[in-house]
Amino acid sequence: MTTPFPDLRGRVAVVSGGTRGLGRAISLALAASGARLVLGYRTDAAAAEEAARACQDLGAEVRTVAANLVHPEEARGLVAAAGDRVDVLVHSAALGSFKPLLDVKPAQWDLTLAVNARAFLLLAREASERMPDGGRLVALSSLGGSRFIPEYGAIGPSKAALEAVVRTLAVELGPRGILVNAVSAGLVPTASVKLHPRYEELAAHARAASPLGRLGTPEDVASAVLLLLSPLAGWITGQTLVVDGGASLAT
Repeated sequence: MTTPFPDLRGRVAVVSGGTRGLGRAISLALAASGARLVLGYRTDAAAAEEAARACQDLGAEVRTVAANLVHPEEARGLVAAAGDRVDVLVHSAALGSFKPLLDVKPAQWDLTLAVNARAFLLLAREASERMPDGGRLVALSSLGGSRFIPEYGAIGPSKAALEAVVRTLAVELGPRGILVNAVSAGLVPTASVKLHPRYEELAAHARAASPLGRLGTPEDVASAVLLLLSPLAGWITGQTLVVDGGASLAT
């Protein structure tokens, strides 16, 4: 994997959900950029080992950490595994049930909000304490945070909350040289997205709506994250960068 930006040699990056799907692509991009990685995962140790090997093949030093982000102490432990210094935090971990919002059970609501939004706040708090010279925080959102997506349950509200956390942290952490942004991804055919009961319909609609005529790839999203980590984004904070091939422009 090659990229024109940024040079992260010697930098420490923590990626929650960094061993599968979009998170794995981001981890590989960070590895290719020279970062030292701490990759969080929940239960799939085999996928974590494979992702770590792939990053190591790119020359990166990698540590994987099992962390269930529902539990605040495990979220804090993921960042603590990086040591005294963190330069980059990417919150890619997410979960939720594909069902109508009115069918979401209270426990499912709490779980979705805890992992998708509250965990970013907890991770950001721990990471920012390890950024005395500034740093970058990026959260992965989705179009469901700002628009209706069928059977998106509590995921959409959780992403809206996540984007609000990004804006608030950008203001509070800006004086310390810490930039906070989000990447809102359109439909990318990852294994988890394909579990949506109307995936084929949504994919066909997104492909037809995009001026570029295609769905996104995990690498498209990873490139957007790297942009926000590069010197080119030094005056961008508190923003949600939409990466959807223009599909949302026509719908």
